Order: sequence, then structure tokens, then C-alpha cells
Amino acid sequence: MATLNLLNINVDTLFEQHSVGEIDVVHKKIQEVVENKREELRTMVGERYRDLLKAADTITSMQESTKALIEQVDNINVNCKNLSEQQLLGFKTETDSAGELKTRNANKQLNNYFSTMVQIKLLTSLPEMIWSQIDREHYYAATELFIFSRHISTGLQLDSSNPLMQKLPVAKKQWEILKPFHMTIKQQILSALERENLGPELTADCLLALLQLDRCTLETALKTFLNLRSAAFLNCLTAEGGRVKERILVSLRVLNDSLDMVSKCFMDGGLLFKKLGEHSDSTAPPTIARMDSDDVQFAHLLPDIITNFKPKFEAISLKNESVAKSLEAFLADTQRIADKQLKQLFDFVTNMNTIQEIKTEANNLRKQLNLNALATQYSITQSLDFYELRYVPLINQRIRNIIEDSWTKSINQTFTAVESAIQSGEVLPKASYSMWTEFASDLPNSLDQALSKDMKTKKLLMKSKGYDEKILQMVTENDGNLAAIIKEMNVLLEEPTTKLEDKQALVEFLKNTAQQKITEFIAKVKKLPLDAKQRGALLFVIRCCCALVELSPHLKICFCQSSSWRKLLGQSATSSISQENWHSICSLLEEEVFQLWLSLLNGILEEYNCERYLAKVNTSTLVMEDFAHWEIIILEQKDEQDMPVQSTFRIPTQPRISLQSYFHILISTLKEIVPETLPTKVLLTLKQLLLDSFLKHYRQLSQNTDTNPLGQNIALQLYFDLKFLQNSFDLSRKQKEQFNALQNSYKEFIDPFDFELFSSHLMTNVKRAVMRYNCILGVLTPVSTNAANQNTSTGGGTLAQEKDPNVLSLCSSGATSLWFPLLPVVTNNNATVASSADNKKVLSTDSEKPSPTRKAVSSSTQSSSRRSDSKSKSGAASFFGAMSQEWFR
Repeated sequence: MATLNLLNINVDTLFEQHSVGEIDVVHKKIQEVVENKREELRTMVGERYRDLLKAADTITSMQESTKALIEQVDNINVNCKNLSEQQLLGFKTETDSAGELKTRNANKQLNNYFSTMVQIKLLTSLPEMIWSQIDREHYYAATELFIFSRHISTGLQLDSSNPLMQKLPVAKKQWEILKPFHMTIKQQILSALERENLGPELTADCLLALLQLDRCTLETALKTFLNLRSAAFLNCLTAEGGRVKERILVSLRVLNDSLDMVSKCFMDGGLLFKKLGEHSDSTAPPTIARMDSDDVQFAHLLPDIITNFKPKFEAISLKNESVAKSLEAFLADTQRIADKQLKQLFDFVTNMNTIQEIKTEANNLRKQLNLNALATQYSITQSLDFYELRYVPLINQRIRNIIEDSWTKSINQTFTAVESAIQSGEVLPKASYSMWTEFASDLPNSLDQALSKDMKTKKLLMKSKGYDEKILQMVTENDGNLAAIIKEMNVLLEEPTTKLEDKQALVEFLKNTAQQKITEFIAKVKKLPLDAKQRGALLFVIRCCCALVELSPHLKICFCQSSSWRKLLGQSATSSISQENWHSICSLLEEEVFQLWLSLLNGILEEYNCERYLAKVNTSTLVMEDFAHWEIIILEQKDEQDMPVQSTFRIPTQPRISLQSYFHILISTLKEIVPETLPTKVLLTLKQLLLDSFLKHYRQLSQNTDTNPLGQNIALQLYFDLKFLQNSFDLSRKQKEQFNALQNSYKEFIDPFDFELFSSHLMTNVKRAVMRYNCILGVLTPVSTNAANQNTSTGGGTLAQEKDPNVLSLCSSGATSLWFPLLPVVTNNNATVASSADNKKVLSTDSEKPSPTRKAVSSSTQSSSRRSDSKSKSGAASFFGAMSQEWFR
């Protein structure tokens, strides 16, 4: 239908072959063609009349040349006649007066004819001249010429009685051509006032033209101008294409230029008032002076009402109240536009560097304005600084949005990595690497790398902490995202034009956002579907949380401002507050990590429950299988007659076999699951749970004496076990009371006289067993009880290592407690046997304590041997001095 030939349309079949919409399109196109043809016809007729007028002018000129010659002859005749008449003045007749009147009428008609022809010629020339002024953006000149054309056309149309006008309807037709210029000029003026770049000269020219076209007041012109500037502001924000930064700055320039134009044009002594005074002055040239010289060469034939015509202006006063009201409406309109369109435009800004450039250039634009004078003259109390009113709040909000979005992206990315690793089954119960195996890639490649503060580059250290490549990659990406935030924050804080309170609020927002996002991360971690059996997943999440705090230096900067930040903010006393915030977040993560550790430990202890591994000792067979070696002690004493009497008794030397096996299985399983050092607080919790299970087990054994009464030897072995546990582990006051109460319950099954005799020997064996199994139980039992008790009394240590674990410190469970103490240097001090039992092995004959024999020793020699063993030597000198001793052979 768009390419349909309108001349070939069959009207009869039009409604049969086309729809109503298409017929409507055809109707509109036909009307458009008709209007175009009419316009072409008008133009063609106008050009032909112009040619006709030029030919008439040429003929007239030739006629005037001939007439001038004739007139000169006639003038001679007239002068002669006048001389003659002066002599015959008293002899004039009425016939002569009638001839003179007739001549005057003829001259008047001729003058009217030429005047009309000149006016028509001016009307034919004015369209081209108006278009020329519009093209040069001289809108007031174009308006003045249009009003002049309207004045001429009105005069010609009012002279309807003139027969010449009836014969020449070109004047009316020419006005039809000139009439649309009213709307054309106005549209051009409105378009010019909506431009982004607007100068004072053009503004004043457009306002003058608007005052003449609409015959409006200055208040109305000001309202129209401000409405157009609001539209220009909206157009800048909604325009397609171009960089976002440029569009934001252009929109700010539009607002600033608008106020600048109001200041330069509408203030007292402004450019608009100057031009109004110039055009309203009596000495101002008439409008016909704007015509070309060819058009005004016959101006003497025109009447004075045309030659002296110039536009007049209404009252040129401006009330301050009207200006203030108009500016307040302009501020309200720009606020409404900025709340929607400008905010949407700022949402496309993605980095702080762009914001920094916007702020720098915006401050440069603001320096060029003189808004105080405008506000003072018109008594405006509201601020006219559009940058502070409209842009600074949106900039600050966008900065906060960027920080929050970056934090959200970083936390979501970290949590997604953790969640995907768990769901994909990549985390295993056992470590996917060996922390005891070194590779060439673990060593630093340079001294700078070795001295680097970035712990992620120290691969041996990362291995000892249990951080594999997946965790390091996750933490590196998270720290990189936070580093980008800190870098952008540095750009904003170093910007000199930003207010100090804005900087402080921004740093506070960063801290609050970081705290909120870390809290959200902890909440998401809590919702992970993890149970006690998923040990690999639990350990992976634990390591991720610990690495998030330990290996993310930029995370700490979000809470504890760097020294450069505090210097820029002028706040040196905020360090303690920041440290408190950082410790608070670390405590939250630590608590969540501890709950995960607790779930992991509960799962291990539930699977390896001591009730299933420790024997019930309810039959003799189990006693024979479960009890370890016993020591035979022979004491020589004197009776009442001073005769030597030997006393023989047996005491256990080590815990029962099921307890040792349970410790071996538990520790082996624990080291398979957690191949690195357990944190102090977790270790204390594990020991507390383990001791609670032991207390429950031994309490049940002591309570089942009704059905299976305990013998003295069984009670002695169980008493030894409790003493071994009590001396091996660090106990709280409550646990000590429970152990003592339980030991007292077992002492009831032991003869008090016998217990009094071998109690010192029993405690010596307990201490020896503790030292012997210290290497095996080193994961659970530190040697230094003071540090452990101090940790217990204060609620346990932190979940992070105080010192970096390495090959040397891996033998310790704390800063001062060794897992693997140095080997003692001893001499060959063989024990002697008293009386006839010297160098003789004695088998135990008691059915209740069947065990292998051990060398019997006298009380004196045994005690001396124990003193010798207890005084073990250490140190470099003793170590190398004992190289020839027996235990090295």
C-alpha cells in the first residue's frame, strides 16, 4: 500500500479489495498529494507574478525615462504658461480649474498604482528574506519581517475599494504563503531554546522574537523558557547513544546554563533588557531598513505608515515574585525528572573512576556560575546549586550501590564456589594432598616471593593449614573483588572536593555493608544441608571460613581503616572502634566454624563411641584379654620380732588394651580426617567430650556391681585407667571432682592396707604410662598443663593458630606444649632384686590378674631407679655426650 499508485486506484473496488485501515491510509496520502500540488501551484503562480512584476518594472522604467523627457518639455511649456498667467491673473476662467483638478486626480491614481505594485513586490520578496534570517538564526529579525509582511498585507486587504486590488488578487495569495511563517518561526524558537548549548545572545534574540510573536509578557516568556529548559534536561537524559558520563555532564551543563541565561538575560541590566531598550527607542531604524536595496529603491512611493513601521513591545517590567515562583517551579520539575530519568542514568555507571571524573568536571562547571547574585536579587531562599541538589545525592547513592553490588557479587561468588564444591562431591573425607610431602613448586621462586606478605604464595604454610588449591583460588578471587572495592574507595577518598562528612559516611557504609554481607554469608553457611557424616564437606567449609578471614587482607581493611584512610578522614581515634568491629566479625565466623567443628567432632565420637570399643570386664576371659602387663613389687619389712618379712603384690603398669586400642583407632581416624593441627578451642572441646564419654563408661562399670561384682584387681586396673586419663588430659575443676568421686568408688573395692602400701608405686607407674603414651596421645594431650588450664579457664583459645605451623611446631598443640618431647638421655642403671628373687622372673599366680611377669625389684633399688629415670637429661651438650650410652647401641 506504501508504494501504491494513487492515480491508478479503482474507486469501485477499493472497499472490496482493501480494509478500512488501508483505505484510511489511501485517503491520507491523497490529501497529502493534493496539499503538495497546491503548494507547488502557489509557488509557481508566485514566481510567475514575480516575473510579471519585474517585466512591469522594466516597462515602467522605460516609460518613466520617456516620460521624463516629455515632462521636461512640458515643464518648459508650463513655466511659460505660468509666466503668461501671472500677467493675465485677473482674466482666469473656471474651465482652467477643472482641468487642473483632473490632472491631480490622474496623478493620484498613478501614485496609488505604483504604491500598490511596490507593496506587492515587497510581499513577494519577504518569504525568501525570512528564510534567510531563520537560517542565520536571527529569529527576531525574521519575526520583525513577518510582522512587517502582515502589516503590508493587512493594509492591502483593507483597501478593497481599490479597483487595482480587485484586478490583482496576488496580494491575498501572497499572504497565504507568508501566514505559516508564524508557526514556523515559533517552532524554530522553541527548538533553539531546547538546545543543549545555548548562548546569551541567542537566548535574548529568541525571547525578543517570542515577545513579538505571542505578544506575551516577560513573566510568560520566562515560564516558557524554563519549561523548555526542563524539556532540554529531559531530552539529555533520555537521548539514545553516547557515553553515560557525557550524558550526565551534558544534563548538568543544561541546568547550569539555564540558570546562567536567567542571570544574564532577566536580571537588572541584563542582555534582554538592553535589547528591549534598543528596539523600543525612538531612534531605532524602521523595519523596512532590513529589506534589500533593490526592494527599497522605490520606497518613496510607499505611504508613511509602511516606511516608518517598526514593532512595539508591551511593558518590559518584571516582578521579583514572578521570577522566584517560576524558578521554584523549575526546581520542582527538574527534581521530578532527576528522581526518575537521572537516577536510571546513574544506574549504568559501574565503576568509581567514572564517578570521580563526573565529580571533577561537575565541580569545574560549578565554578563558572554566579548563583548568589541571582538568589539575592530575586530573594530566593532555596539553593540553586543543581550539582548539590540533584547530582551529589545520586552520586553518593550510586557509590553505595556499587559497593553493595560488589560485595554481594563477591559473597555470592564465594558461597557458590563452596556450595558447588560440596554438591559436586569434590571434597573428600581425607585430604586430597599430603601435607607431609614437599614438591618443587612449594618452594619460593625468588627472595621477593619468600619475603612477600601475601601468605597465599607460601605453599608449605598453606599445606600445613589445610588450604588446598580450590580454597586458595576461592579466597584469591574473593580478595581480588574486595581489592577492587578498596581501590575504588581510595580514588573517592583522595578526591579533594568531597566533603569530609561524606567521606566518613562512605567509610562507615563500607564497614556496615561488609558486616551485613559477612553475616549473610554466615547465615547461608548455616543453611547448608550438612550432617555429621559429611566430614569432608564440613572440614572444607571450616577451612573456607578460616581462610576467608586469614587470607583476605582487604576484608580487614573494610573494618579497620588503613593509616592513609584515617589520615584523609582526620580520625586517629577510630582505630580501637574499628578493631572492635573486626573482632566482632571474626567472632561471628569463629563461632560458626566452631559449630561446624562441633558437628564434626560429634560425628566422629558418635561413630567411634567408647562404649563399643571398651570392654565391659564382666567375665574372667575379657579380663585376661583386656588387662595389660602388671608389675610385681616385693617389699622387705620387719615384723614385731625384727625378723625380715617379704610382701609381694602386683600393680598395673599401663592402661588396659581396649583403652589403648580405642585411642589408637580414634587418633588414627582423626588424623586421616584432619591431617593438620587442631585449633586449641576445638582440641579442648574434643577432650571434654571424650572425657565425658569416659566418665559415663566408667560410671556404668562402677554401677553394675550388683550383677557383676568387681574384684580388687579389676578395680585396681580401672582405677589405674582413671588415674591415667586424669594425668594425661587437662581437666576442669568439675571434671576433676567427677574423676575423684569415680576413683573413690573404685577404691572401695580395694583393701585399704594394700592400697596404702602400693599407692606410691601405682602413681609412679601412672606417670610413666603418661610419659610413654604422650607421643601417641600427643594430638589430644599437651604436656604443659598450665597453659591448657589457663585456656580452659578463659573459655578456650581461638580457632586460628597463634603461630604459623611448620615442621617444627607441628609437634605441639599449642605455643608451649610439645607433642613429641626430646628423647631422654639415661645411663645403664639396671634394677637389682632383693633377697632370693634376684634376677628372677616371677609369674603372677592370682587368677584375677593373669598377665605376663616383669622383673621384681626391691623398694630401695626400685625407688632409686625411678629417681634416676625421672631425672632425664636434655640439651645439646647432654645429647652429644650420651652418644656412647647404651640406648644408642
